[in-house]
Amino acid sequence: MSTQSHPHDSETAVAVVGMACRYPGAPDVRSFWHALRSGSEGITQFKRDDLVAAGADPDLVWHPDYVAARGVLDGSRSFDWRAFGYSRAEAALLDPQHRVFLECAAAALDDAALDPARFPGWIGLYAGSEGPVLPQRDDVDALAQMIGRRPDFLTTRAAYKLGLRGPAVTVQTACSTSLTAVHTAVQSLLSYECDAALAGGVSLAPQGEWGYLYQEGGILSPDGHCRPFDEEARGTVPGEGVGLVVLKRLDDALRDDDRIAGVLLGTALNNDGSDKIGYTAPSLAGQRDAILLAQKTAGVDPAEIGYVEAHGTATRMGDPVELQALTDAFRTSTEAVRGCWIGAVKSNIGHTGSASGVAGLIKTLLMLEHGELVPTLHYQRPNPLLGLDSTPFEVCARRAPWPAPDGGRPRLAAVSSFGVGGTNAHVVLAQAPVRALPAAARGGPRLLALSGTSARSRDALRDELADALGSGAAHEDGDALLAQAARTLADRRRLPWRQAVVVDGSENAAGTLRVAAPLASPAGLDRVAFLLPGQGTLTGAAGAAAYRLQPSFRAAFDTWRETVRDVCGVDLAPVVDEQAAPGGWFEDTVHQQLGLLVLGHTLGRNLMDLGVTPSALLGNSIGEYTAATLAGVWSPEQAARLVHARATAMRDTEPGRMAAVTASRAELAARLGQAHPGVEVAVAGPGRTVLAGPCAAMDRLLDGDTLDGLDVRLLDVRHAFHSSAMTEAADALRAAVVAEPSQAPALRVVANSTGTWADPEHLRTPDHWARQLRGTVRLESGLTTLLDAGCDLYVELGPGTSTIGALRRHTAWDPAHTTVPFIGAEPDRAEATLLRALGTLWERGAGIDLAELAGTPRPRRRSLPVQSYDPVEPEDDGAHTTGRDASARAPQRSAEPGEGRGGLARTVERLWCAALGVNGASAGDDFLALGGESLSAVTLMGDVRRRTAATVAVADFLADPTFGNLLALVERAGEAAAPPAGTVRLRPGTGRPVFLVADSLDSTAGYQELAAALDTTRPVHGLESAQPLGASVSHIAGRHVAALRAVQPEGPYTLGGWSFGAVVAQEAARQLTGAGQRVDVLLCLDGYAPDRKGRPVATDPAFLTAQLRLQADVLLGRGTFGAKLARAPRPRRVFLSRIRALLRHRPRPVLCPAVVLTASARPADAARIRRALALLHTSTEIRPVPGDHWSMLTAPHVGAVARETDRAIALHGHTDRTDGEPRP
Repeated sequence: MSTQSHPHDSETAVAVVGMACRYPGAPDVRSFWHALRSGSEGITQFKRDDLVAAGADPDLVWHPDYVAARGVLDGSRSFDWRAFGYSRAEAALLDPQHRVFLECAAAALDDAALDPARFPGWIGLYAGSEGPVLPQRDDVDALAQMIGRRPDFLTTRAAYKLGLRGPAVTVQTACSTSLTAVHTAVQSLLSYECDAALAGGVSLAPQGEWGYLYQEGGILSPDGHCRPFDEEARGTVPGEGVGLVVLKRLDDALRDDDRIAGVLLGTALNNDGSDKIGYTAPSLAGQRDAILLAQKTAGVDPAEIGYVEAHGTATRMGDPVELQALTDAFRTSTEAVRGCWIGAVKSNIGHTGSASGVAGLIKTLLMLEHGELVPTLHYQRPNPLLGLDSTPFEVCARRAPWPAPDGGRPRLAAVSSFGVGGTNAHVVLAQAPVRALPAAARGGPRLLALSGTSARSRDALRDELADALGSGAAHEDGDALLAQAARTLADRRRLPWRQAVVVDGSENAAGTLRVAAPLASPAGLDRVAFLLPGQGTLTGAAGAAAYRLQPSFRAAFDTWRETVRDVCGVDLAPVVDEQAAPGGWFEDTVHQQLGLLVLGHTLGRNLMDLGVTPSALLGNSIGEYTAATLAGVWSPEQAARLVHARATAMRDTEPGRMAAVTASRAELAARLGQAHPGVEVAVAGPGRTVLAGPCAAMDRLLDGDTLDGLDVRLLDVRHAFHSSAMTEAADALRAAVVAEPSQAPALRVVANSTGTWADPEHLRTPDHWARQLRGTVRLESGLTTLLDAGCDLYVELGPGTSTIGALRRHTAWDPAHTTVPFIGAEPDRAEATLLRALGTLWERGAGIDLAELAGTPRPRRRSLPVQSYDPVEPEDDGAHTTGRDASARAPQRSAEPGEGRGGLARTVERLWCAALGVNGASAGDDFLALGGESLSAVTLMGDVRRRTAATVAVADFLADPTFGNLLALVERAGEAAAPPAGTVRLRPGTGRPVFLVADSLDSTAGYQELAAALDTTRPVHGLESAQPLGASVSHIAGRHVAALRAVQPEGPYTLGGWSFGAVVAQEAARQLTGAGQRVDVLLCLDGYAPDRKGRPVATDPAFLTAQLRLQADVLLGRGTFGAKLARAPRPRRVFLSRIRALLRHRPRPVLCPAVVLTASARPADAARIRRALALLHTSTEIRPVPGDHWSMLTAPHVGAVARETDRAIALHGHTDRTDGEPRP
């Protein structure tokens, strides 16, 4: 933890670690500070003619008391609804205050480098707003409007969209709302209700309110200017704004090396009660007592406070009462005159209502952070009613340095905010504690990880960051600045559009950012291949960069090192430490092979733990052992014993030589003929071949003219590997393999000896590994297998780029594919190569902790530019593009929905427009790109069925979610070519189908990604039909059985389902087996009904508790799934009906094997499932898969689920019956 020096109690102090705001004339914190320093006024003075032309009421505008002025928030009606997962129609129902607040809250999290998905504690949210500013609509559901517009839902909506799990509380105390929210957040932190908190407020006016009617004696200014404390002060000016601060307990912020803008030492809140002349009037006693309480809580002497940010409404009554309350509070300890500056931000931006208190707080924090006082505008001479000369205060009317107190004490300040009705809030704060300077940041490359919600927002962030680093490097230590930037960016939220840029140093960071080319579009990790290189590639301390930069790698390698030392008597320190290697260490075959095993496995296992699950593994020679170990065939200890036995046996063979030749195997065969006995092909790669043989035979070849004209390189090895010279070693290896128990591989491995997929069972046999040792490595064939499998991201987990180089020489190589070397061939570029590899995987969605690359001591976080948004006005019919890629934009149409179409088409178009809130549709319009989602698709298909009598499967629509496809599906509904009723073709194929049963929403749309990822050639059909509400599991299963037998009259059947679908599939299998049919395998995807010995499922306490909790979430709209269903009433009713059916269901034995894929890796869960199903099936296999219950069928986890499903089908399935086509 950083050391710190601060005179106040850190146990009750709260640090401000982030800020975000938008105020008139200032779209962000940086521009707000610039406006404050320059003395800029953000209040707009409108021309009356312009207002009339814009639609304002002429009688109002030309009224003699009308003041055409307001602090206006630019773009306040626009909203980047796509960035937060809304459709345009949903966004149009949201109050604009909710929209700008959500964007500002996201910016505040990014400024604090706080990612709710990774933050270990709870993040709270406390804020308030004005009343709704949108007019009520008669054509929209009243409940939907209430949830979208009332202040009650301001914070809970933001908490839902941002993933905040702490308290989400809407605060409402009129003008003091946002500072009251800060006080409430502080109390929540100090009572450990949360571990970080956002606090603030938002205030917007209804559209068209560009001014106001002045009333003599009122609170509003007669000329549109706000003059706090001035003799001309006659009122304030309405303004719009939004602001939030991010808070953490000071001790936690220091521990976490947060950027600290300032420290809240004490906050207080009270009410005037009846001690005033009227309800809306201020109370001197009430304000004084709140100030005194905050000072006492902070433990400060008022005489130490150097600046007070006043409520400062510039009213004749308000300012004198406020100044007298402050004076009375300060006079308890000081008789000083002047000495404390006072100011009010309302002179800059007007009175921003629920966002006014936090505006003053942010202003004061910025002054503390920069050590500078900023002017209060329009101040000429003091209001004589203030009696300013006899107070401790002096109005700050010009910019000036803020003198530091004597004795190294921190600058102290205070902020007041008072609400109409009497709620008084006061905060005492201090500048950030002085922390010991961290050790000098290491030089060298850094990884800057940028992300945004769109390509444009990411690219704009990159440009702004380049400017910030360029200007910052001129005033700060460049290495420290770059280290802090890298750490801050790594800790931020991980948004979909990513770019990782490796910069070599602070001097060229800005330039590198400006020319960096990003990914054209987000790419996933579904088709990754791990490549493991062979012997001879390990030279020098190849793992040093990873060992130095990645604590996770270091810990895993150290564990491996101990294992190898204990099992094999070999110390692998030279692999990560150049100084530890004695001369000739890397020439030893045993060291080479053990080093490559450990290095490759450590890199690969770390990636797999971070969600990078390979679709395939290919290892060259010793690399195949690493691949098998990653696939789970052996434990690390077993692999170490085997590789040690192999390498020792190889080292003890007769001497030999190996040579790499730039020629194909066929060409060399023609040249060699029968003239060179003993020379064999060891490795057959694309365009390059490695020859091996006894020394004499190889010398004759190399000394002769057979290889003239070819590039020949003698390899630095002493034996003829992968040749008949290895026969004795292969025999010794057999015994070692027999001695080690093995498991079937969980991942696909390419076999060296065949160049095709290794048979899972044969991979465990001594024959496989003996043949691999003495036979040719068919590298070109193996690479062909990977390319044919559709892999598009190739990661080399070992030194150099030998395997990647071979891949790129392959005739089928596609330049659109990506290769990722982890350990480059240039030692002086090792760190940059590693960072670039990690960055590439992070860009594609890997959950890599880039912050761990920052090193020790950790650099501090700092404030950096945050992503901007692509806002549009969702209320504008037709004008709903988002500024994103053209393919995602809706066309601009002037025609009415359905114009020019037939009756059916007009009906479908109206339903489409109602679902998305658009004003027209064309064939290429994409439902998902316009903000739709799977649940809204379910609702739309239900509307289509009710209005057109056409049943369209959700999965069929989502396979091509365009309007043109929907219309075609509706028009084809009922045709003979359509699948039998109750079935959906999820994937074409030949042979018997695999049937997947609809989930609890009566939909098979969730299987779309799984069906596409399966490797089987068999067709995949979904069983999906409209089921009555209240139907039992047995009834639902019976209808599905009828549908599947219309496709496949006789067994054996392969069927399964996810969640509730698995329960129905279980019952369907029982009905089929009860009718004399055979079910070869039942696939239960994270779902099953437990054996209750004939009793209902509800008698299982764990099931009952879980399902009741889920029902409560859905009824209350809690959680991701519950919130989605809250917006889809029909699917919600279906879901609740199915859960009730599940709890009433009485499972009975099913005479078939079951494979359960569970999204839990805990052995205890597997044991519980096995017990629950022990008597229901002939056999039960439990296989863990990545992800959780809700994410396992989507990228990046669906690839692993597909592989397990393929394995289960291959293990149990038979293809000797029917072709799976519908019956005529």
